[in-house]
Amino acid sequence: MIRKCVVAAITISILSSGCAPRYIKQHPPVHSASEKLAYQMDLLVETPEIQTATVGILVQSLDTGEIMYQHNAQKLLMPASNEKIPTSAVALMKFGPDFRYQTNLYTNGTVEDGILNGDLIIVGSGDPTISYRFCDDADSCVIFRDWITSLGEHHIKEIRGDLIGIDDVFDDQHIGYGWTVDNLTYYYSAEVGGLMLNENYAQVTLSVDSMGQNLDFSVFPDYGVLTFRTDLSIIDDEDEETEINIFRETNSNLVTYSGTIKPGQKITEDIAIHHPTRYFLSGLAHELARHGIAVKGELIDSDELDSTIIMHDWHLIHTHLSPPFSDVLNVLMKRSQNLYAESFVKLLGYHFGKEGSFEEGENIIRETLVRFGLEDDSYQYKDGSGLSRYNYISPAQIVKILRGMYYHQYGNIFRQSLPIAGIDGTIGYRMKGTSAEGKIFAKTGTISNVRCLSGYATTRDDETLVFSIMVNNFLCDVQVVMDLQDQICIALSSFSRN
Repeated sequence: MIRKCVVAAITISILSSGCAPRYIKQHPPVHSASEKLAYQMDLLVETPEIQTATVGILVQSLDTGEIMYQHNAQKLLMPASNEKIPTSAVALMKFGPDFRYQTNLYTNGTVEDGILNGDLIIVGSGDPTISYRFCDDADSCVIFRDWITSLGEHHIKEIRGDLIGIDDVFDDQHIGYGWTVDNLTYYYSAEVGGLMLNENYAQVTLSVDSMGQNLDFSVFPDYGVLTFRTDLSIIDDEDEETEINIFRETNSNLVTYSGTIKPGQKITEDIAIHHPTRYFLSGLAHELARHGIAVKGELIDSDELDSTIIMHDWHLIHTHLSPPFSDVLNVLMKRSQNLYAESFVKLLGYHFGKEGSFEEGENIIRETLVRFGLEDDSYQYKDGSGLSRYNYISPAQIVKILRGMYYHQYGNIFRQSLPIAGIDGTIGYRMKGTSAEGKIFAKTGTISNVRCLSGYATTRDDETLVFSIMVNNFLCDVQVVMDLQDQICIALSSFSRN
């Protein structure tokens, strides 16, 4: 009878309060430096704005092996561009830092009086670096300068045959699994091919004159591939804002601009190009003509030919070598270049598997990651860059890869390829002026409602920690999540056992 009265009294108390009881997490007493760090991390994870999100964290000392902190460390989460960590780790291990892509230029005819009576044939290697990115000055850069010089040395001033591009190093699946249609317009979803020029995108600027009467498009580099359609209203109302929607039609290079724009404004976007091989050939033909070498024939993707090309009476006239793989890796990781990551996977398939396909490259990646303790069925790897929302991996697995690479013979090259807090790459503007500046080497991961940061931290005692912070499904302002990650990194870099 007494027990029933007590229960009733508690029930009445809860009901009369007008809300459910609140349970407050109790933290144990803090004694050691490690416990103090874990307490700090707990407080950060309890940030109110992210309580509906899924947060996964693991921090481990590489010096002692101690797990410093973990929270949902085994939970599978979307990595976004943290997917580039397994991709680039395996690629560096398999190819080494000195590997170079090799693109060959052939002729199949004779040269008489400066005229090539035959075709110019380009055999691609999947090289993503034939672009303005590696030029000191894009305005004066000639991407194909050495190619043009080689043609001049062979006294070729006119090509009577065709420009033929052979892109068979990779298959014809140009986009990743699960990529969203609305992203395919933009450079970060550029198509991957065996022949690629300027990372398969062009910079497009739409401008309106000050009177609001004329629209103008400028394209760089302009090889006559993109076409434009506008459905824009020019507004001259202070209460209205410019709102532009840009959409490149699937399997097309027609780009539609719709919405509203004010007089005197400019809008610049990097637009992805459909059909990499044709874009490459268009660019090459344009540059040849600009330097006095006319192409009289057609631009042909070898897939369009009726019969298989036979390398009979071909003459090698030029070999183009990419920068070393370590330089290519730096661009991929510091700039988070998706095209490079996707091409790495197919390159692995071509060199170490049966063909240059994602499936074959994935097999090589999975076989290699077993060495780091990642069982084949314990994660989901659906593209190389992290654009796909079907990728799933845990903070613990990311840490295993980072830990394995730290002790690998190319470990320092891998570490140096990561963005550095307050210094360069995608975290070059973050954590400036804090203890973390120059002490955090970490890869970001960014897609809608996903922010990840994984890498290495150097503590105040010069101890090296490896960490992975993965936040999925948040609805708060993205700056809240980035601040959380930055505060964790500052705590790690400030940590001292003394």
